[in-house]
Amino acid sequence: MYILFFTDISPFPQNGGERIRSYYLIKALSQLGYEVIAVVRNVEKVDLQPYYLPNVTFYTYEAKDFDLLTRITGKQYFQRSRAILDIFREICREYPVAAAILDYGYVGHYISFFSSRNIPVILGTHNAQPMITWQLPSGSLLDRLRKLQLFSMEKLHERLYFKKAAAVLVVSEDDHAYHTRFLPKQKVFTVPNFLDQKDYHLFGKKQQRVLVMTANFGVYMNFAGLKWFVENVWDEELSQKYDLWLVGRGSKEALKSITGKEEYRNIVAFGKVDDVKWYISVATAVIIPLVHGSGTRLKCLEAMALRTPVISTAKGVEGVKSKHFIVADQPAAFKASLLNFDSDTDKGALLQEDFQQEYSLEVNRLRLQQIVNYAVRGKRSSHAQPA
Repeated sequence: MYILFFTDISPFPQNGGERIRSYYLIKALSQLGYEVIAVVRNVEKVDLQPYYLPNVTFYTYEAKDFDLLTRITGKQYFQRSRAILDIFREICREYPVAAAILDYGYVGHYISFFSSRNIPVILGTHNAQPMITWQLPSGSLLDRLRKLQLFSMEKLHERLYFKKAAAVLVVSEDDHAYHTRFLPKQKVFTVPNFLDQKDYHLFGKKQQRVLVMTANFGVYMNFAGLKWFVENVWDEELSQKYDLWLVGRGSKEALKSITGKEEYRNIVAFGKVDDVKWYISVATAVIIPLVHGSGTRLKCLEAMALRTPVISTAKGVEGVKSKHFIVADQPAAFKASLLNFDSDTDKGALLQEDFQQEYSLEVNRLRLQQIVNYAVRGKRSSHAQPA
């Protein structure tokens, strides 16, 4: 069976949560024996050969930045790209496509291309995006009006297009509840973010002084979380016990914006790296001080897969099934959790066990197979959604 997979993401290198989600969806489908025709962006123009996957053929496309008029009017939520449609036509001429998976962002307006050819569509969401947009900071009247406009456009896109999909993928129980407000429950499936355990093995010896925060710090929720942590939790006492490594896109800029310095009280920003695994694997703990957001935190799952304990706010581990996180929402409690943290704890091993039961590729590969069967044959298995 041939499956066309389309995403607005550049999955390679895998240095961001949305990239990791898309990559493992493609990998899981390929391991199920489907022939996957993956249409992806390649913004960084990396050589895709090292990312070879059996049964996967990659098509890449370029997307221009939206012009001012498009951004103001919100046309990007409804206007289809001719270049992308040309790629779809070429693939449909070349291969007997049985189903299409449209992954990430606002791409529902492409569903009609496939439905007109009797090709069922599975629409993938990475979060309840309007809820993320609604959390955007908006100090001025203009900011508030712009946020309201984006929120309204995103809601309209959902209402116009999501119902046309044969199935909709969401990543958490909260997102499932959100989407079933306007979609039939039988077509909404929960497939959490997941990873391949084989890709996550220990790389180095644990460093008892090292805490790590990994993120795309250019995203406001990650920036706001770091700002909250630096201004309310991190102090001289903690800096004498730990070094904090900030790893990911925009980390250098974020640290300087918050503190006015490139290094601050034993906090070091590494910037964008091709792979965060080593940094997580050697850390004594990962911190996730988020105060905004939705979905399932891939930064959390990576720590679980690498047996690294997690110290987080409740928001930072929201949607992840485990009783073995160290959770603190108030600054004093978060600081106390760090000061009292025992590096010899078995929490990392326990987190890895929870990961294998719920967030491994093996478990979610089967869920994806059941969803593809539903989209193609219209019959839902009782095991298609996690308990």
